[in-house]
Amino acid sequence: MATQLNPTPDLTPDTDDYRFGAPPKDLPKLNPGPDTRVRDRSGVRIETIDLSRRADRKRFLDVADAIQGDDPNFISPLRMERMKFLDPKHNPALAGIELQAMIAVEHGRDVGRITAHIDRTYDTYHSVKAGWFGFFECIDDTKVAHALLDDAVSWVKARGAKEIIGPNNFTTNHQVGLLVENFDRPPFVEMTYNPKYYEALITSYGFGRAKDLLTWWIDVTKGLDDPKMKRYHDVAEKVKKRYGLRLRHPDLSKFEEEVGKIFHLYNASWQKNWGFVPVSESEFKTIAADLKQIIVPPLVQIVEDKHGKPVAFSVCLPNVFEVMPKNGRLFPFGWWKLLTGMKKIKYARLFVLGVIPGYRQRGIEGIMCIATALEAGKLGMRGGEIGWTLEDNLPVNRVVETFGGHLDRRYRVHGIDLS
Repeated sequence: MATQLNPTPDLTPDTDDYRFGAPPKDLPKLNPGPDTRVRDRSGVRIETIDLSRRADRKRFLDVADAIQGDDPNFISPLRMERMKFLDPKHNPALAGIELQAMIAVEHGRDVGRITAHIDRTYDTYHSVKAGWFGFFECIDDTKVAHALLDDAVSWVKARGAKEIIGPNNFTTNHQVGLLVENFDRPPFVEMTYNPKYYEALITSYGFGRAKDLLTWWIDVTKGLDDPKMKRYHDVAEKVKKRYGLRLRHPDLSKFEEEVGKIFHLYNASWQKNWGFVPVSESEFKTIAADLKQIIVPPLVQIVEDKHGKPVAFSVCLPNVFEVMPKNGRLFPFGWWKLLTGMKKIKYARLFVLGVIPGYRQRGIEGIMCIATALEAGKLGMRGGEIGWTLEDNLPVNRVVETFGGHLDRRYRVHGIDLS
C-alpha cells in the first residue's frame, strides 16, 4: 500500500480548485501514435494467464526476478505476500476489479509481463471510465514492451475505458508509479523499483505524464539539536496546547479496535485526493493484518481532540527491505535473517499521514512528523523516506521541506487518452 500525505485544502469535487482529486487531463491521444511506436510484433507472443491459479501467479512473479535479479538495487517483494496479494480469492481489493494478467513470450522465454484492469469503484467515485495497467516488467526491447502495452490498451478499451493510466498495482492504496529519478539505492518498503530504461519503453509507445509522485529524504540523527527540528518541536507543543490535542500510540492488545478507528480516518482523509479509491473495511483489515508483523507502535501516531475524538493519524514503517532476503523468499533460511535483523534496521518510511476535514491547516501534520522523527531517533534510526506526496500538493511539500526533508526520488504515473 502506497499513498500520500494529505493535509490538503478542504475542497469539493464540483469546484474548479479540486485539483488534487481530479482525474488526469490533457493526456496524449492513442491515435495516431508517435513514430517510435513499434507495430511489428513478429516473434513475440502475448499469453493471458489466470491469477487464480497458483502456477500462473508463480510464473508471473518469476518474470520480475528474471529481468531485474542481477540489479544490485533490486529486492524481490516477499514472495508469499505477493502470491496472496495476486490471488483474487484472498485479496479483497480485487472484489471490484476486472483484471487480466499477460506475459510476453519470445523464443520460448518469458520476457515481460503486465496487468490490465478496470476498477469500477474508481469509475463510480470519479464519474469516469478509466482503464489501468500495472506490474509492468520487460526486457530492454521496444517490440516486446509495445506488444504488452498494446494488448493492455486493447483490453481496457474493449471494456469501455476512455483512458488508460499506470503503472498502478492495483490502486493508489497499493504500489503506484514508475521510478524515473534516483536509481542509486534499493527501494524502501512498499515502494516500487524498476530499471531506468522502463520509462523510454512506455513513453515511446505514446504515454504521457499524468502525475508525478515525490519521496523526500530526512536525517533524524541530530534530534532537537537540529535547528529545524527544534523549531518544529516548539511550534508543535504550542499547537497541541492551543487546540487541546493529544498524541498517542496504538495499543496492539486492542489491534482490531485501533484498526477500526484508523480505517475511518483513512477514508475521510483521502476522499478528495488524486487517484483515491474508497477502501473497504475488509480490504483495510487485510492490509493492517499484513503490516502488523512490522508495526512499531512508537512510529504510529494517533491524534485526538480535546473530546477524545480521533482526528489524524500517521504510520511510519521500519524499512524491512534492509534485512529481507534479496530473492523475497523466507524458506529455508530467509525467515531467520528477517527475524534477527529487525532490531538492526536503521531507516524507516513515513508511509501514510492523514488529517480529516475540519482539522487541517492547524499544524497537526507537523505534530505527527516531529513526534515520529524523535521516536525514530530513540530507536536508533538515522532517518529515511517521507512520501509519496503529489507534485502539485504544495502545502504538504512545503511542510516537508521546512521540516528538513529534501527531494530524493520521483515516481511517474503515465496515461493515454483513448477517447
